[in-house]
Amino acid sequence: MKKYTRISAKIPVEDRKEIRKYELNPTLIIGKTVQDEIKKARNKELIAEMKNMPPTISKLTLDEIVSDIRESGGR
Repeated sequence: MKKYTRISAKIPVEDRKEIRKYELNPTLIIGKTVQDEIKKARNKELIAEMKNMPPTISKLTLDEIVSDIRESGGR
């Protein structure tokens, strides 16, 4: 079972009114945004690591590397 933690964020009052108006779920919005940002950071880190790989691996183009990462789900 996953463990969870609570976070809080300050947002403009107008945004909070819009969330209520459209009956949006802030927990889902924040959770998805956090996951997306983590993926971006991991990918950025992987690309930086790949740039430091030995010359034999560096023959691959960045497009090929990115394509492989996307196909594997970023894992």
